[in-house]
Amino acid sequence: MNYTEGDVRLNGVKIHYYRTGGNKPPFVLLHGATDNGLCWTPVAEKLADRYDVIMPDAQGHGLSDRLDPDFKSGRHTTQMAALIRKLGLKKPIIMGHSMGAGTTVGIAIEYPALPKAIILEDPAWRTEEEIAAENAEARNKQRESFMKALTGYGKRTLEEVISEGRVANPLWSEAEIRPWAAAKLQFDPALFSMMRFEMPSYVEQVPRIKCPTLLITAENGLVSAATAKHASTLWTSEKPFRSVRIKGAGHNIRRERFDEFMAAVNRFLGLISP
Repeated sequence: MNYTEGDVRLNGVKIHYYRTGGNKPPFVLLHGATDNGLCWTPVAEKLADRYDVIMPDAQGHGLSDRLDPDFKSGRHTTQMAALIRKLGLKKPIIMGHSMGAGTTVGIAIEYPALPKAIILEDPAWRTEEEIAAENAEARNKQRESFMKALTGYGKRTLEEVISEGRVANPLWSEAEIRPWAAAKLQFDPALFSMMRFEMPSYVEQVPRIKCPTLLITAENGLVSAATAKHASTLWTSEKPFRSVRIKGAGHNIRRERFDEFMAAVNRFLGLISP
């Protein structure tokens, strides 16, 4: 895949991005926490014939600036909206994974004139009951283990991280493993201790989304089947809302079930085109 890369300054913060270019409709891809723009490479390769694909590194990730002490997760939304305007993108389709899905929803709600449509890969949509049902002690131990693993990446070589990634994620292709591993050596280690996630409940958000929306969830992902069904009942826009659940996948849906993921995306793109 051929692409260019560049930087923009948004309120003094450098945001790095990758772009396939061409006189085509724009398609913005927003990555999840600890990833970077190039983690979308396999998806971008499938889209680049039809779209000008833009893959930013969120602040604190990739080659973008590090986080500052006052950073809040909502800033990703304002930054990505500003990036879209700075690059002169007209009505882009925006797709986000996890943290990037939260940013995508934020753009659709706070800047409704910007996106043509949005696609959400396993956003952090959960009910209060689902959160309360978890064992707090077990959850904290899992978080501590996760944090320890993440902070330890900086002490490893790229090839060591790649090797560990292959073992931990046997369903992932080599095209997924390598950019994922590179991103783990680039993200700001202060990410989880510094970022304050203040995302409203999906119950509040869904009725405020007015553009066409595709929600892609997984059998073993964050969004339960009940939550996905509930989200569809909250939809108030006259624009289409579609929900697809992919079996055998976890939170990294596209990395584990790439063909099924892209089939769902392409069906939705056919629905909203031209």
